[in-house]
Parts: sequence; structure tokens; C-alpha cells
Amino acid sequence: MSDIRNKIIALSGQPVTGKGTTTKSLIKKLEEQGYESDNIHVISTGNEFRRYFNTLIDFIRNIGNSDELKRISETPEMKDLMSGVKRRLYLIDTISRLKTSGIDLSDFSIEQANNLDELKEIRSVVDELIDEDIKRKGEEINSKERPDEIWIIDSRLAFHNIPEAFSVRLTANPDVAAKRLFNDKSRGKEDSSYTTLEEAKEARENRRLGEQKRYKDRYGVDLEDSNNYDLIIDTSYASINDISDTILNCLDYYIDRKPFVKNWTSPKTLLPLQGIRETYGRATYTFDEMVNIIKKDGYMPNSPIEVAKADGYMGIIEGHHRNFAMAELGKTLVPYEVIAKDNEKIPYSGGTAKQRIDSLRANNLFDHEPFFEGEGKDKHFSYNDIYPGIYDRLNKRDLDRREELESR
Repeated sequence: MSDIRNKIIALSGQPVTGKGTTTKSLIKKLEEQGYESDNIHVISTGNEFRRYFNTLIDFIRNIGNSDELKRISETPEMKDLMSGVKRRLYLIDTISRLKTSGIDLSDFSIEQANNLDELKEIRSVVDELIDEDIKRKGEEINSKERPDEIWIIDSRLAFHNIPEAFSVRLTANPDVAAKRLFNDKSRGKEDSSYTTLEEAKEARENRRLGEQKRYKDRYGVDLEDSNNYDLIIDTSYASINDISDTILNCLDYYIDRKPFVKNWTSPKTLLPLQGIRETYGRATYTFDEMVNIIKKDGYMPNSPIEVAKADGYMGIIEGHHRNFAMAELGKTLVPYEVIAKDNEKIPYSGGTAKQRIDSLRANNLFDHEPFFEGEGKDKHFSYNDIYPGIYDRLNKRDLDRREELESR
């Protein structure tokens, strides 16, 4: 089975990173590529989780109503939950604990299903049922080569249950995710009642940490460990079109066993450590030549922009032409590789990551902002939008340095 690589996208992500919208975009692009709709298979373990828990809560609410209880007991979900002595005991214990605690089930939410201690035992049963099903599906899919079919599995643990799958992780800046959550009133009732951004941010973070703890406790798997994934995309400032294009392009590289870069982010997040003249000047190519090359041939997924990371910033060491050529073309994702962090020395270059980040200049940032403005892009862009307060910090740093020099 290890020699077979069918097209299975295991799509995972932190809460509110756009998994659902990305799945819809992937389906549309695959249909445009010529895939028959019947050959595009979508599996969502989140939907399966909701299906089991909605049935379970319906069952508990109707204890005392013999007709409804009999009907619900005959559903496939309840038959699964009551199969075997251990599962039945967990179900009885869960019902008892919920009744004893007096939890109101009239306004039950998925966040409660994920985090309530009273549901811990039955949650393990649901997880087990879903895991078994996903493993079974993976084995069936990879029992032979299926070149005309593709699977999109929206599952946090599909990378673990189907090791041969192309595993993709979506992430997002907590503040950006909170704004999405707060402003999106089309989500479920548990996500549509926040009165402040801070409340939405706290709820999203609690959900992220709850998921991380649950998977660590049950499987010994850290969802935040980048080693679990083949591709990691920061969706904070990226378009859905570019996200799905990147996934499909890198999937082709994965199937062909060709190298590609794991980490992708918006060019807005990578800060210029050189002046605008150097960016427009000639390296291997001039800036205009680089724009034309990318416009004609696309961006090679195996060519990372090399960055240094310190103090919460990522600064470009190698790849200014490519980063800002992509911005000039209105592209919202670039591949990058962190080659040094904090006090680590930068390979083949002088200084540490922190020292290079300390060389950031406000005028260099300001001069590069127009690359992100124009038709189809921002009306007005500022690096303050990505790194709030960055200009104030840089100006204060420069003022402190001048005062220190003058005092000597």
C-alpha cells in the first residue's frame, strides 16, 4: 500500500481558518480541470461528529418519551453508540452525569461537545467510531490505483489515520481569525452570539486549545506539530483562490514525489530588510524580469523565500525580488523557509536573526507598501495592518539610539 499514492487531500486546520470555503474552491477547480463530480469525494469528520452528538443529545432530551426514544434508538448513530458492552456503559454513565450536573441541553453547542468533562467518555466512543471509519476508507481507497478520482477529507487526524494522504494544515493569526468569527453571522448558533472581538478571540482560542489537548490526551498527537503535515498555509491574508491553487499545485508535486516547500504565507507578512533601490535593481534578474517570469511560468513551489524570525517579525534574507514580484502580480501566497530564529546565526551571512530584524527601517517598509496597492489589491496598505504598532516601535527604537549616541 505504501507504493500507491492516490490523490487524497487530508485537510486539517485550526478553528476559523477557512476549511469549508477551501473545500468548495477545491471542488470547483477540480471540476474545471475535468474531474467528473462523481469522482470528487468529500468526507467531513466534523459533520460526522455533529451527526453523532446531535443524535445523542436528542436521545437524552427524549428520555421519558418512549415512542421518540424507540425511534432514535433505531438510528444508525445510536446503534453505533450502543454497540458493545463498553460503549453502552459509557452511554449510561454520560446520561447520568449530564442529569446530575443539571446542564441545560436546550441550547447545546459543539464547543460543549468538545470540552465538557461529562462528555469525555462518550466523546472517546465517537472519536473511535470516526477513526475506524476513516482508516477503513483509506485502506479501501489505496487498495488500488485510482488516477481519475480524488478525495478531500476534512479531518484533523486524517494525516494519522491515512499516512499516505497529502496532509494540509491551515492556520491563521488569532486576531484575524477572531474578526472572521465575529463578522461571519452565517456560522452555527454557537459562533453567532459574540458581542466583542475579544470574546470571539477567547472562544476561538479555547476551542483551539481544547482540540489540541483532546488529541494529545487520546492519541498522543500534537495538532500544532508541523512535522505532521506536508503543507502548511497561513490563510490570514490569502485569497481562497490562491489557497486552493497552492494545495493543488503542491499535490501534483507530492504525487510525482518531487520536492516542494512546506510553509506558505502572504508576501505581506515578510518584511523587507533592504531598500527599494535594491528591490528594483538587478540580482540574478531585474525586478521586471522576475515579474514577467512568474507571470509566464508561475511560481516554482520548490523555491522558498529565506527569512529570519525574531521578536514576532519575519524579515527577508533572500528573495526580495520574488516576494514583491508576487505582490506586484496580486498573488497572496509565497513559500518561505525560516533559516534562523532569535539568536541563531544566519547561514552564509553575518549576524544573528535578531540582529537582522533589528536592522528593519521604517522608510524601507513604507517604500515597499505600494506593491500591495492598486487594481484588485488594497486601496491603501500599511505594514501596521499586519504588525500593529510596528512604525511606532521602529521610530521609538531609532529615537532611543540617537539619544544614546548624543549622550556619549
